[in-house]
Amino acid sequence: MVTGLTRVDPGLKEWQINPMSEAKPHHDGHSHSHSHNHGHSHAHAHTHSATGNLSVAFFMNLAFAAIELVGGLWTNSLAILSDAFHDLGDAAAIGMAWYLERKSQQGVSRRFSYGYRRLSVLAALITGIILMMGSGLVVVKAVPRLLNPETPNVPGMIALALLGLVVNGVAAYRMSKGASLNEKMILWHLLEDVMGWVAILIGSLVMMVYPLPILDPIMAIGVAVWVLWNVFRNLKETLKVFLQATPDDVDMATIEETLRGFESVQDVHHMHLWSMDGLHHILTTHLTVRQSVTIEAAHQLKSEIKKSLMELYHIAEATIEIEWPNQVCADPKH
Repeated sequence: MVTGLTRVDPGLKEWQINPMSEAKPHHDGHSHSHSHNHGHSHAHAHTHSATGNLSVAFFMNLAFAAIELVGGLWTNSLAILSDAFHDLGDAAAIGMAWYLERKSQQGVSRRFSYGYRRLSVLAALITGIILMMGSGLVVVKAVPRLLNPETPNVPGMIALALLGLVVNGVAAYRMSKGASLNEKMILWHLLEDVMGWVAILIGSLVMMVYPLPILDPIMAIGVAVWVLWNVFRNLKETLKVFLQATPDDVDMATIEETLRGFESVQDVHHMHLWSMDGLHHILTTHLTVRQSVTIEAAHQLKSEIKKSLMELYHIAEATIEIEWPNQVCADPKH
């Protein structure tokens, strides 16, 4: 008796693969087991790297936010004070992202059969919202300064700008090596700060030569608008994952062409592709195989297809339902 198979009809010799067997990887043979372990090892290495990057970014951001608060009061610079409050928000957001990224590493459970990877996406969404709120606050605070500019301590601004470039530059470089949506969103936190300090440094150098205190609120508003635009673009990508849109880095037509390229495959239908966290993709599909394909050949075909999907398109899990030409599809109206 073949495990995981049921007769289509007592009068027929063909068999149908039980879709429920897809939930039990140990029934799929050696090839699938190899692919699963490969994906698990990749995810394990990635998540540890992500938490390490986030922890470094958190502590650097928190420490420098405290320095900025003191420095902003000392220099009487709205741009620096605004960035200080914004960095405190960044630190809170990064701390939350760090916690959720660690939580996302937990294994599967009966309640969360795919694990907690989507918590990483949730963290990216919340972080993006915090960033937008912080940037909006900067604009609100900076507008009155346009009407009544105050002269800041320019040499102090230059010193803080140089320190800010070093601290945020190191953290941004570390985070740029990450690949998750969570890390990418945090990277925008840090790039925002790098660009902000570049603007503050340039503005401070100009004010050293020309007494133009209005440059301080102008710099604050410019950085805030730049951040809002880029965060909005990243939030769109995060929302796509939440809404289970097809990943941008994978083309459905190309995958279908790959599946039809297998000699035993006669038709492909009911194919769906979505991503758990922007990195780990999930695919489900129905394949109609040629009448001459045996049960053993069907099992081997599934193993070969899953291995190809992992290698070519980084699809972590593929649920494949095999049908023969004389069978009626289980979901004809899907």
